[in-house]
Amino acid sequence: MPKGKLTGWAPGWYAGFPMLHFYFPFPFLVIALLSAVIKYEVAFKLGTILGIFLLPATTYGAFRVMGFKFPLPIMAAAFSLPFLFMESYSIYGANILSTLAGEFGYSLSFSLTMLFLALLYRDIKEERFRVSTGVLLGIITLSHIVTTIMIVILSTYYLFNRLSVKRFAILAGVFGLGFILSSSWGLPFVAKIGYTAHMQWDQLRGFDELIPPPLRLFFPLTAFGVIGAVVKRDSRVFFFLWGLVVSASLFFLLPPGRLWNGRLLPFFYYFSFVWAAYGLWFLRRLFAQLLYEYVLIPKRHADFVIGVLAVAVASVAVLGAGNRVADDWIRWNYSGFEGKAHWASFNEINQYIDKLPPGRVMVEHAGSIDKFGTPRAFELLPYFANHPTMEGTLMEASLTAPFHFINQAELSKEPSHAILGVKYPPLSVADGIGHLKLYNIPYFLALSDEVKYEAGQNPDLELLEKFKVSGTDMEFALYKTETEGYVTIPENEPLLVSERNWRQAALDWYARPELLDTPLLEAGHAKELAGKFKTASGHLGDVSRSPVTTDGSVGDVRISDDELSFTTTAIGVPHWIKISYFPNWKAQGADGPYLASPSLMMVIPTENRVRLYYGSTFIDIFGAWLAGVGWFAVLAYAVFFAWRRYAATAASRLHLGDGLARAEPQAEAERSST
Repeated sequence: MPKGKLTGWAPGWYAGFPMLHFYFPFPFLVIALLSAVIKYEVAFKLGTILGIFLLPATTYGAFRVMGFKFPLPIMAAAFSLPFLFMESYSIYGANILSTLAGEFGYSLSFSLTMLFLALLYRDIKEERFRVSTGVLLGIITLSHIVTTIMIVILSTYYLFNRLSVKRFAILAGVFGLGFILSSSWGLPFVAKIGYTAHMQWDQLRGFDELIPPPLRLFFPLTAFGVIGAVVKRDSRVFFFLWGLVVSASLFFLLPPGRLWNGRLLPFFYYFSFVWAAYGLWFLRRLFAQLLYEYVLIPKRHADFVIGVLAVAVASVAVLGAGNRVADDWIRWNYSGFEGKAHWASFNEINQYIDKLPPGRVMVEHAGSIDKFGTPRAFELLPYFANHPTMEGTLMEASLTAPFHFINQAELSKEPSHAILGVKYPPLSVADGIGHLKLYNIPYFLALSDEVKYEAGQNPDLELLEKFKVSGTDMEFALYKTETEGYVTIPENEPLLVSERNWRQAALDWYARPELLDTPLLEAGHAKELAGKFKTASGHLGDVSRSPVTTDGSVGDVRISDDELSFTTTAIGVPHWIKISYFPNWKAQGADGPYLASPSLMMVIPTENRVRLYYGSTFIDIFGAWLAGVGWFAVLAYAVFFAWRRYAATAASRLHLGDGLARAEPQAEAERSST
């Protein structure tokens, strides 16, 4: 938070992108706050595993809040362990493997969600609004959006279950407060969701996904639990039954799109394990009778025995499965880059790049890079080598991500094709270098023999250095190509494109090298330019070019994390800015910035000196003020509540003291009389 803000511009990945604008800031905030008092590396480790260790605790707390006594809360907490150690999936969220894959925000949010659902149940049952429940919802929203979506969906249970005006008011109060407290992030998220990568997920199918092997052992107990709750009419857990039914239904009914049904499966898995604990608890009377008849254990000890049995079953399920994947992955992740056998080679590459002139670095994607610690090790070039690179995590947050992964496909033997819904080209170093020039990427680090061979034949590439990774057959080659810089004047005037699906129009344009010297402008962002430039149809069938005629030139380009300035003598001429577009960018001394193909910015200078900077939009300011007022009100309420409790305690002590003071003379008189 270099400027006291949770979100901001990060130039190190994807030609720049809005960091934590579309991803969830609270887990990172926890790490940042911890790092103020302990070493950052330790704070990072604690922050990433926090959700894993919280889930048993929040499960226990949830069942206590819902009115269950020993042993069910401890049984439910124990049965959350087989869920955490599931190895049938590693990316959906909430289990250990997903956390190790990077979903630590989901894990934290998921753990808090279980406690929130119980608190909401208590508030509705008692018909009492509590500020703490709304505060927890705000924190959950700032931790992950998928869990927030599921909370909204699952809370529809109360709309069908004896809804009254008072209960509806409680729901509105809790969700309204949660919305206000998270509005500094949530409002900009909703308002600008169109500037993301638009992932298109193909949904998972089949009962093997819904009920994987680790869950099948417990599923008979799950069925006993559901049947038992229905027979007993135990309304306390009907909400969990609703969660089980809804999460299973969404798995089958959710259409392909931006919400992946795999993200919802952890809810079904978790509720299944919780119901299994309830099923074992439901059978406790039978166990008590059997223990009494065959082991001579008194029935009054049955609850203790059944609690121990639940912990034993969970432990056997966890330890019996081996969990070698999680065990090895934990050691691999948390030993650090320096702990890997090939750290010296990785460090050598970073140190060499660190000494090069500034410029973005493109890296060939390859699974063997995992020898450095992860296949994505070079995403840390901004940290280790002080050079921006193109690929990073949080890829859905970047308008440039689809185009980067096209470049990756053209320049990699083993491309990741990470953004779904994009048609990827085959390997072609020549096309890839053309796209690197467009994005002002002067450096290219290649690994495979096929790519290095094509790179060696390309006249636009100059070999700078080769790096042999000791003990392996890996050899990297670093190349350089000439680029025109962050600010260029295009050869041809831009074309205005009025197209609802701008991304598809930009992808079509990007796939045609002959059009790359004629940028497109999204007409909706450049309405004032209508009539100034020609208009093209979205399919780009017949493109009429108009060369830019100017003797002007660009100079004195200065760039920092969230600002770029330059001088120009080409007043009134379009200037292509090789930084990703986002509505927060503002321009001084120029009209714009406008959204230009493929995902960049364009300005039209009105003065010789032009400055672009990353600022705030109205929705950012409004959301920040709304959240600020909300958090101030919560803090004021907390202080008032604490003061009232203190005053009540002090008054009680004073009253007790007065009573004792009056009693002492009477006692003394009685002693004297005696």
